[in-house]
Amino acid sequence: METKRKTYDELTFTDDFMFCEVLRNHPELCKALAELVTGRKVQSVRLPQAQMSEKFLYEGKGVRFDITFEDDAHTNYDIEMQTVLKAGISKRSRYYSSMIDMYHLKQGTEYSALPDSYIVFICLEDPFKKDIARYTFHETCEELPDYRLEDGRTTIFINSKSSNGASPELLEFFDYLNGQGPSSPLTKAIEKAVLDQKDSEEGRIRYMTLEEHYKEEREIGKAEGIEIGTEKGIEIGTEKGIKIGKSEMIQNAVAAGKSVEQIADVLGLSVKEVQRFCQL
Repeated sequence: METKRKTYDELTFTDDFMFCEVLRNHPELCKALAELVTGRKVQSVRLPQAQMSEKFLYEGKGVRFDITFEDDAHTNYDIEMQTVLKAGISKRSRYYSSMIDMYHLKQGTEYSALPDSYIVFICLEDPFKKDIARYTFHETCEELPDYRLEDGRTTIFINSKSSNGASPELLEFFDYLNGQGPSSPLTKAIEKAVLDQKDSEEGRIRYMTLEEHYKEEREIGKAEGIEIGTEKGIEIGTEKGIKIGKSEMIQNAVAAGKSVEQIADVLGLSVKEVQRFCQL
């Protein structure tokens, strides 16, 4: 069953669209947020790019960044809002970092001149279940744990469900993310930006247009999953119907007359797994 999507007026800062719109339109909030989550001083930032998409290989997987921007020292930042903890978040952070590097290499940058980067995931759930507020990762030597690779890459996971190791300012930010009212200068500024954004007719139209686009993609994926009746068609339907979910795609294949055994064989699943998806 398709989840009911929020109306524009129901959106909060933790919703993907509002998160991107607020930070895209307020570079000063990008600067303040970057300082808060990384713990480093940022003098100024270039105008951020919201949901910048990059796809470098014909057969490769594309990536859509939430907010990417650069500071005055040419350090790159990618800040992602994670309302739901998705599988493979560690390897996804690695992929995001590589895509940022590829973007710069395409512009003619030499390896030695690749800028430092910070990939930050703001999580509303604890990504590693270790109950600390900030997980910061660098490449280190296994034989010499105190020796860093110094490749310029930092990956940070912010856990809004923990107070361990969090500054008072970070705790106030966590309270705001978790549904409490704004109490710090930063969260008050963010909330004002959210309310101002809700008054933007341009933003409202952009949100409605985006929702219509996603709806069309889901409908196309659903129709193709039903229409294509061959085993190859089911495989294609799997790829194009990914946005409507694996369970719905399997149900569409059943509706197209495919047996549970045929679906299991094409998708590399067990019969029990297919039956379980059919019952979701």
